[in-house]
Amino acid sequence: MISKLIKILYVVGTFLIINEIASLGDVLQFIDLSSFLIVAIPSLLAFVVGWFESKTTAIHCAFYSLIFSGILGGIIGLIRTFSDATGDSVILQAGMSVSLLPIFYGLSIALLILPFYLMSKSAK
Repeated sequence: MISKLIKILYVVGTFLIINEIASLGDVLQFIDLSSFLIVAIPSLLAFVVGWFESKTTAIHCAFYSLIFSGILGGIIGLIRTFSDATGDSVILQAGMSVSLLPIFYGLSIALLILPFYLMSKSAK
């Protein structure tokens, strides 16, 4: 019972922290569908593939996939930003901020499933 309460408090606290970070500026600056899909699709596929083995494997696959796909999406975004750079600093700043969104999405969602990952790791 207490562990469920701790999980609920953790998830609520994580949502509040992410909400506070997002409210620092315009909320729309944190929304980019292609960045979200770069993170979400591989993670969901990894979760489904891991589900055929066990729930523990599914959580482990999703957790690592979130982190790696976020980093990979960030690297791809930086490469695209610098390959299209014309020397304008405003364009570079906007491109770099968008290219960091997959990392933000991956780490934010990974924080949400972290308690389940740790519980499945300790259950082994």
